[in-house]
Amino acid sequence: MKKSLLAIGLFIVAVCAGGCVVVVNEETREPKGRSHLPADQTIAEIDAVSKLSFESDRKQGYKRIAQRQGLSAEAQVHLVETALSKLAFDSAKEEVLLALIENPDFSHTAEQVILEDLNKLAFESSKKKILEAISKRKA
Repeated sequence: MKKSLLAIGLFIVAVCAGGCVVVVNEETREPKGRSHLPADQTIAEIDAVSKLSFESDRKQGYKRIAQRQGLSAEAQVHLVETALSKLAFDSAKEEVLLALIENPDFSHTAEQVILEDLNKLAFESSKKKILEAISKRKA
């Protein structure tokens, strides 16, 4: 009896003393492979739009930025990544991405990011519209 209590006691001490705690804050982690520093006012504006409370307000803000001429490739990439992560509805994501694709200054870098992150759209119809818009642009 004493040996089994001793064994149980040692087991409990080993588990308590040997355990470790890992805390990860997901909001501060950067996506692997692509890390972008807010280098210009447009990126800061995109981040400000992200803090709006309502989805429709965020969508309109992102769309306004997507339609802006002279948008840098870095800002376009940040807009794509942010819109895909901060907008909940595919229709809103689709509107923003289509507005960016139709922008005369649409960059190859932003196109690549859209193609890589296309799986962040839930519906096949949305994915198809984005792919068709990219193809149409190249024609």
